[in-house]
Amino acid sequence: MLNAYDGSLTGSIPPEIGNLTNLNWLELSQNQLTDAIPSTIGNLASLTDLDLDSNQLTGSIPPEIGNLANLQILRIPSNTLSGSIPPEIGNLSNLKTLVLYEN
Repeated sequence: MLNAYDGSLTGSIPPEIGNLTNLNWLELSQNQLTDAIPSTIGNLASLTDLDLDSNQLTGSIPPEIGNLANLQILRIPSNTLSGSIPPEIGNLSNLKTLVLYEN
């Protein structure tokens, strides 16, 4: 578990986040994270909960999120994401909660 909720983090989510392959919960909400969600997030095969709520993330949701077969909760509201929801989200057969409002 990595919980940096309201941790005043700034800058980009580094692509090296994808090296944390045993991580099951990633909570980075209510920070000041900018730029795109790195495609390497798709390497987090054990992830069940991904929360990037209330940042300043831009770009589109990377299709590699569809690789997160164990993901149950995906929360990315209140950012400045653009583009379509990638069809690969349909690969998330364990997904129970999807929150994308205010993008």
